[in-house]
Amino acid sequence: MIKTKKTELLFPTLMLKLLKLGGRCAVIVPDGVLFGSSNAHIKLRKMLVEEQKLEAVISMPSGVFKPYAGVSTGILIFTKTNSGGTDRVWFYDMLADGYSLDDKRTKLDENNHTNNNIPDLLNRWRNIDKESDRKRTEQSFFVKKSEIASNNYDLSVNRYKEIVYDEIHYEPPKKILDEIISLESEIQKGLLEINNMLQ
Repeated sequence: MIKTKKTELLFPTLMLKLLKLGGRCAVIVPDGVLFGSSNAHIKLRKMLVEEQKLEAVISMPSGVFKPYAGVSTGILIFTKTNSGGTDRVWFYDMLADGYSLDDKRTKLDENNHTNNNIPDLLNRWRNIDKESDRKRTEQSFFVKKSEIASNNYDLSVNRYKEIVYDEIHYEPPKKILDEIISLESEIQKGLLEINNMLQ
């Protein structure tokens, strides 16, 4: 199906091959599978999008598999159809899994929902029909197949997620410079006072 020696591409390909028609798969892959630019990477992603039904891409933070591996990973969820069926793909950007992302992987406070996105992820997945109106600035959203195809079948969440930046207002340069001069004057005055005390 795909000519490569890269195991991260061979395993999803084997899983697809072993699935019966209508069979569903969720596979964890290194992030490189989602955006790699080699012919084999692109061919695998294109095959999932065009020939099968790619349902979801879940981005996981690096550190989820520490101390064994520190690479960022993602989950691909697809159904074997051999006839397409991908109209749109659901993306979820998981930022935390309930444990610290260092080598110790200590459990975090369960009462703080920002420490564990898994309950939210499962709730949104179970109610996928309510996800259609979500904006690209949110943690989950849909992307149309045509947009994915036009982006060389890139499946990284960062390709499609929109980030809203807060606008920062700075004082005019003249005012900042005046403040610096005033502070510098106070510093010089203080240094003179200290110098006089030492004589």
